[in-house]
Order: sequence, then structure tokens, then C-alpha cells
Amino acid sequence: MLPTLPAKTSAKRGNWYHGGFELRLLFSILFAGAAGVVLSLLLLWHSSYSLDHKVEMSALILLLWLGLSFSARDRVVNSLRVLYNVISAVKDEDFSFRATQISAGDALGDLALEINSLSRALGEERLGAVEATNLMRKVMAEAGTVIFAFSPDNRLRIVNRTGVRFLGKPEEEILNRTAAELGIEDLVKGPAWEVVSRVDAGAEKRWIVRRATFRQRGEPHTLIVLSEASEALRAEERAAWQRLIRVLSHEINNSLAPIRTIARTLGRMASTTELPMPLSEHLGHGLEVIHERADSLNRFLQSYTRVARVPRPQRRSVDLDNLISRVAKLESRLTVKIIPGPNVSIFVDADQLEQALINLIKNAAESVLLTSEKEFGPEAVTVSWTVHGKDVEIYIRDEGVGLTETENLFVPFYTTKETGSGIGLLLSRQIIEAHQGTLMLRNRTERLGCEVVAKLPMCVFEAAKTQQVQG
Repeated sequence: MLPTLPAKTSAKRGNWYHGGFELRLLFSILFAGAAGVVLSLLLLWHSSYSLDHKVEMSALILLLWLGLSFSARDRVVNSLRVLYNVISAVKDEDFSFRATQISAGDALGDLALEINSLSRALGEERLGAVEATNLMRKVMAEAGTVIFAFSPDNRLRIVNRTGVRFLGKPEEEILNRTAAELGIEDLVKGPAWEVVSRVDAGAEKRWIVRRATFRQRGEPHTLIVLSEASEALRAEERAAWQRLIRVLSHEINNSLAPIRTIARTLGRMASTTELPMPLSEHLGHGLEVIHERADSLNRFLQSYTRVARVPRPQRRSVDLDNLISRVAKLESRLTVKIIPGPNVSIFVDADQLEQALINLIKNAAESVLLTSEKEFGPEAVTVSWTVHGKDVEIYIRDEGVGLTETENLFVPFYTTKETGSGIGLLLSRQIIEAHQGTLMLRNRTERLGCEVVAKLPMCVFEAAKTQQVQG
């Protein structure tokens, strides 16, 4: 037997009761019992009972026939109604309803057991899907990668917190916007995997972009995942350059040593041997050029060997004001103006940071010296710094010629100077990044010149009580 569901559910499904099936079922049951009723009445009326008894017995037979027929109809209809309500609840994604007091072994009982089993399985599957969806949303929200999902009409439908920070706008302002409106149209189209460069927080960074497709509500969507890879790619590049420098140094040194030795030997021989004057002068000059170029090439290799052998920072507490003042005084070609910032001590490798600042101030001074102006203003080169919590930002600004070919700024062996080696900026960035910081160069917007920003995170060791954080 299958009992009815709660009243509100039965009322909700009550219109199902008044269909044609119940009438057909009732007529079938009545028809099935009609032959027995007719036979009983015939036997009754041909008996010797009195008329009163025949009437009473006939009424009793008819009432019994109708009562049993309606009862049989109600039992079947009630059982089917229970199953109908369970299936309807499953359709409405409500998996809490079950058919109870089931008797296995009959058709309706076995059907009820299977429906209960199906409802239970669908409920467990739905719960698993909900948990998986919640987990996916949690992972997306906490992931350090940028995640976007675009609909077929190229509108942003899904974004995680990292993506919101990447775009720099509130989530309600970027959802349902097109890629063109968000300024990331170049990220939507392309191969399944590529590396792109974009400016983030004023610094150029490289991102690994992965693209895939998925379906939501039957519609194809584009999934875009961005992983910030500047540091990893830069480390790979640095390792590649270091390996190249070691190989070149080894091979060139192996050639320079005998060249220098032979040049010195030929020089001694020429000095002790009488040769015609033009030949003697040319030979001496040629040997001198060979010796000078060999020494120059050796110094060139030694400077690049420094890049390949920069040790890990040995941190200690150092007063930032004193360090910058000491470095500024080393530039003798022009006056470097120091704009005082908060009085702090920082926990860094003082020797390495000093070397990086020397290179950066030297580049700024040389850029100023390249201008056509004969007299420089008091702020031709300035150094300042700000403090934000435990982070320090050092600014070096100049009024020089500005940056050109910025894509080659940190390329080893590349230089625009006649006597440059191309390692100053590379070495400075390597030192700053060894302190988990970033080095950024950009042209100034208010006037001609360049601005260098060196960010050193979590390095403030001690600050004076009168320290004021500057923006």
C-alpha cells in the first residue's frame, strides 16, 4: 500500500484526480463485479425469501458492490497519485519526497521502490553537483590567476577576484560588458596558448594566456585564464644569458690569452730587431692595437661575468637617508638633488642596493648630459622616496632626453652609448628583484625626461616616531 503525501502536496496535485483514467478504472472494476452481482440478484429473487428480505438483500449486494469498487479504485488511484507526486517533486528538484509503506513483490510496490531509488540517486547527484560548483567557485575566487568567461556575443559573464583587480574596476561595472569595452579584446581571440605583454599598475608584465571553450545552458562560452609569468620568464632568460655568458667567457678567454702573449712576444722581438722605419712603426702600432683591444674585450667579459655571478643578498639594517646621500655624492658631473622622505632604516644588502642606485643615477646623469642645454636646472636629477607600511619606493627622476627603444632596456649586450657595456640596467634590475622588488622605467608625462621607480617590499626595519607616510 502506498499512502498519500502531505495535504499541501495532494492539494497541489488534486487536479490530476479528476481525469478520465479514474472513471475508466471505476467502470472497469464495476464491470468486473457486475456479473457476480447480477447472478446474486437472480438467485436471490428466485428464492423463497419474502419480498422484504429480497429488497433488503438486493440493496445490501448493490451497496457492497459499489463500496468495494470505489475502494479498489481509490487504492489504485492513491498509489499512482503518490508516485506521481514523487516524480513531480523530483522534476521540481525537490528530492525529499518518498513513497512509504511499500510492499515489494507487486507491480506498484516494485515501481515505487525504483522511483524512490531514482529520487535518492538524483538527490545525491544534485548534492554532489552543488558541492562541486561551490568548490569551483571557491577555487576561482581564491586562485591567483585571472579567469574570464565570455558568452557567444563576446560579453563577460564570469570573473574572479583576481580578474576584477586586473581590470581595476568594481565587478558590477565589468560584468556583461564586451571585451572591447573592457580593453581586453586582444585576449579573447588567439591560439590556445600564448605569451602576451600588458601594462599592469604602470609596469609592463608578461602573461601566459590559455584559451578554451565550454558550454553553459547549451551555449558555447570562451574561457580565458591568465597567469602572471614575468618573474618566471625573466628568471629563465637570466639563466639563459648567464649560461651564454659563461660559454662566451670561456671560449674568448681561451683565445685572448695566446693573442696577448703573442702580441707581447712580437713587441719584444720588434724592439730588439732593427726594421725599416715604416715597417717598424706599422708593426708597433698594430701590436699596440691588438693589445688594447684584447684588454678591452677582457674588461667587457669581466663586467658581464659580474651579472652571471651576483650573490644572494646579505641583508642588514641600513639608514636609507644616509645610503642615498652617499650614493648621490658619487656623481661628480652634476649635482643630484635629494628630496628627503621618511626617516627609516631598511633591511637590505646595502652594497648591492648601493651598486644598483649608482648605476641608475649614472644613467640619469648621462641622459641629462646628452641634452642640448648647457646649463642644468637644480632638479636635473632628483632622488626621493616614500614609505607605505613596510614597503619603500625610491624615485629617480631626470630632465634628460627620455627613453627610446624601451623594449631593449634590459637586453644584455645592448647599449646606445659608445663606451657602454649594456649591463647597468640589467644588473640593477637583477639586484632589485633579488630583494623581491620591481624596477620600472618610464618617460615622464609632465616634461621631457625619465622616471625610475624601484619598489622594495617588506623591507622597513625601523622608522622614527615622527615618520609620516607620503603618497
